[in-house]
Amino acid sequence: MRDWEREFAVIAGGEAQKAPAYYPGSSRRIRSVDPRTMRLVQPEPAPEVQWDSRPRVYRVGGTLQEFFSIGQLAQALNRQPVTIRKWERLSIIPAPTFSIRGKTERGNRRLYTRAQVEGMVRIAQEEGILLHEGEGIHISTTKFTERVVALFKELAASAESSRAA
Repeated sequence: MRDWEREFAVIAGGEAQKAPAYYPGSSRRIRSVDPRTMRLVQPEPAPEVQWDSRPRVYRVGGTLQEFFSIGQLAQALNRQPVTIRKWERLSIIPAPTFSIRGKTERGNRRLYTRAQVEGMVRIAQEEGILLHEGEGIHISTTKFTERVVALFKELAASAESSRAA
């Protein structure tokens, strides 16, 4: 049943309620028309989510630590998750230090610490590969791999020394 009062209020400009972007239960976008100009109203773009907005928190060695998924690492590096998996398979980046068992048969979930992600982002920025491929710089012509491996070793050594203390 239609809500005529709300529709008339929207047409009159009295109510500033946001209309839904999609039809309920559908992936089809609702196209709405501004009644004053009779032109299509462009929906507002979705707010961009930061890569570190939803960390997973696990207890490691008696302390709580933030972990990030491969998707969050990919977002931080401005890449797709499939690219990060390929880099791992080609040994461009080392295998993650932490993983958890997946809930499905698809396998384990790769987890990276905040220090690992921020270090890889910093190295990618310094090496000039934070922008998308096709910009003229290829990852194989940089020292990205050596620096990331050194970063992971340094972080593992500092974690060992902090556990021993």
